[in-house]
Amino acid sequence: MLCRGDLTRIKIVKDYNINPIAHVKLLTGQEKKSCTNDRLKDKYYCFLYTHKKNKNITGTFVCGDYAAKHFLKLSRHEGLPLFNPLSSEGTNSVCGINNIDEPRDNREWHPVAQELSNAINLLIICWNVGGNLNGALRDVKQKIEANPQDEPYVSNIKSINTVIGGKEKNRKLSYIVGKLRKDYPSLREYNFNLINSILDEQNILSNFI
Repeated sequence: MLCRGDLTRIKIVKDYNINPIAHVKLLTGQEKKSCTNDRLKDKYYCFLYTHKKNKNITGTFVCGDYAAKHFLKLSRHEGLPLFNPLSSEGTNSVCGINNIDEPRDNREWHPVAQELSNAINLLIICWNVGGNLNGALRDVKQKIEANPQDEPYVSNIKSINTVIGGKEKNRKLSYIVGKLRKDYPSLREYNFNLINSILDEQNILSNFI
């Protein structure tokens, strides 16, 4: 979806429901192509769009600060805190960040939802997805952002567990993140103890370990 120009964005919001589902930091060497056709090398928003008359027309797109702020204003959304996994840059994934130019997250988060959101954000960064965000990652992330105060359904946790496992069904999140940590040693440490306990109760091998 192309979104260059104020009038274009106004038309998009008139025809589509637009909701932000991720706001993530691009790590050194990563880049994205914005819906404005600009190259993004710092950070980006990922928006979910759904046609107001035909809900089968849906997908995601990414954009930088200027276009994102316009979309947020048009859709009357306060925005999302920036997820930056690098501890050296003083960010906090869901509790707000220290940069006064970024929104703080004052929402009440269920601790399991917070763990699941962190996991999805890590996958988005590790796999450098954004405009191509789809499947369980997109659907579950949308549900979490819509109701962060609610505990996610076990089915949603299982879906992300399956995505992490991959085709071999035994890939671990620690392995995925560990590969990234080799290039970015200041990567934060995350734990998924609550999710691991839920999967253990279901007799399901956790891939969040």
